[in-house]
Amino acid sequence: MSTEKVSLSLDAALLAEARQRARDSSLSAYVNKGLRRQILADRQRELLDEWEREFGPISVEAQAEMRALWPD
Repeated sequence: MSTEKVSLSLDAALLAEARQRARDSSLSAYVNKGLRRQILADRQRELLDEWEREFGPISVEAQAEMRALWPD
C-alpha cells in the first residue's frame, strides 16, 4: 500500500480524542481506519439507493430482520 502525506483541518476536540484513542497505534493509522469505514458506509448507502431505485423501498419487515441479524 502506498501512502501520501496530506494536510487536513480537523475539529480540535475531535482530534484530541483521536490522538488519545490512537495511543496504541499512530494517529495516521487511526484516521486511515476511520476513513476506510466511512468509505465502506458510503458504498453501502449507494448500493441500497441503487437497489431501491430498481426494486422500490425496502420493507419495514426486511429492515427489522436485518437489524436483528446485525445488532449495534
